Order: sequence, then C-alpha cells, then structure tokens
Amino acid sequence: MRGAASVAIAIMLMVAVGCTGDDDTADTADARETAGRAAPAAPLTATVQRSTLFETHRSLRLTVTNGGNQELEIGAVQLSSPLFEPVPPQTRDVPVAASDRVAIPLPFGTAQCDDVADEPPELIMRLAGEQVRVGLEEIPGGVLSELHNSECAATAALASVDLRFGDTWARTEARTIEGEIELAQRSSGVTAMLDEVRGNVIFSVSTTDAGGSPLEVADDRPSAAGQIAITAARCDPHALIEYKRTFIFSAYVEVNGGEPTPVDIEAEGGARRALEELLRSCIG
Repeated sequence: MRGAASVAIAIMLMVAVGCTGDDDTADTADARETAGRAAPAAPLTATVQRSTLFETHRSLRLTVTNGGNQELEIGAVQLSSPLFEPVPPQTRDVPVAASDRVAIPLPFGTAQCDDVADEPPELIMRLAGEQVRVGLEEIPGGVLSELHNSECAATAALASVDLRFGDTWARTEARTIEGEIELAQRSSGVTAMLDEVRGNVIFSVSTTDAGGSPLEVADDRPSAAGQIAITAARCDPHALIEYKRTFIFSAYVEVNGGEPTPVDIEAEGGARRALEELLRSCIG
C-alpha cells in the first residue's frame, strides 16, 4: 500500500508542476483526471542559495518544502540551467515530512561562458521512481547569474595571465613556509596586477615583500614574482576532513585596467609538496 501511495503522490506532483513523463496526450489527460479525483495535488516548492559550506563541494544550498499532508522521499536531484554545464543526478534518498522542509546540497557544473539561453532554472527530482521538474526560486534573486558571471570573469582573467606558486619553499617557523608567487602574461599587450592573495579555512597568507607592492606585468615586464608566506592556521582532523579546497587559494587580479577579479590558484608541484609536509608536521 505504501508503494502505491508513493506512486500516486508522484503523479500528483507531476500534475502540479506540469511534467508528465508521457508523450501520449490522451493517456496524460486521463491520468491527470484520475489523480485529481484521488486527492488534491501536493504543493512542492524549491529554493536555491549560496552556502559557504556547500560551495566547498561545488554545490548550492537547496531547500525543498513539502506543503502536502503526506511524506515524500527525494530520490535524486539535479540542477537544470543554461548557465552551467549539467551535472549527473545526485542520489539523496531524503524523506520530507508533510508540511516540512529539508536542505540538501545541489551540485552545479562549470559555467557556460559562451552565449547562453535566457531560461529560468529548474530542479529535476526523482520522486517514487518518476522524474519531476520544479521551478527554482533564487535567494536572493539572480544568485545563479551572479555566480555564473563571477566564474566567467575568472576564466577570462586566467586566459590572459598565468598565476602560480613557485616550487622552492623554506620553513621559517613551526607552522609557516615562505616561497614565491608568480604572475606572467599569456600574450603580448596584456597588462595585469595582482592585488591580493587570500588564504582558506586551513591556511592563512601574507606577503613578505617590503612595502607590500603588488605584482605587475606588461610588455616591458612580461613576468614578475614576489615573496609570500603561508601558515597552517588549522591542523585539526575535523577541518582537514570536511574542507575540500585545502590547497586552493583566492587571488584578486586586475587585467587591462578592469576591476579586481577573484580567481582560484591551486598549489601544485613543489608548493603542494611543501604544504603537505607542513600539514603532516603540525598534525603530528
């Protein structure tokens, strides 16, 4: 009986959001009429917003509200938006009690930076084995466009300049190493300036050049390097397990006189090895 009730609920939800999953118009109309006689359609709403916690997993915070009088179970979720490349449905198997809500991660793909269609985002869910589409409310409005524009600006900046940590690092204190950060043109005619480098949950960052002058590149100086210090601010196992961007830092770069654009810079090669050794020593 419970399985039959779940199927009926799924059908009612599909009626409410306008998704039938059936190409036969006559059968669809009959199903709608039957479902309408069985019980009133269960109102289902979904909102999406940015979350510092979820974004470390490249996900948004999805809140689904069940306005009906029967429990539902969300089998899987998927974001549908022309702004981002599709990510496969993510299995959740999360129950939502009647008149209750649940917050879960909603992964998003790489930003589509070419011309994109002007279409509202949707949430694709699997309920009782059926696919259901629900309109997504953004909190605040336009949050997906803001995220999309930010990622596309970062992609454009990194197409103009190369930004990386150097390979040679030295331990200066128990939890601190010092090395270089390097900025270089990718093509002639580009002017760029590195304004700031920020740490993350695990590592803090400070520049050590006298005066803290920003790095600048142009045709007469196509590459530049400056000293930087990185400190292991947190070494507790909880932070290391939960945080998924341990070796990724944020840098702010101005390209061709534009506004500072935040870009990711990941420690690789010698920098990655030095940071891993730093973590091993402070954990031990």
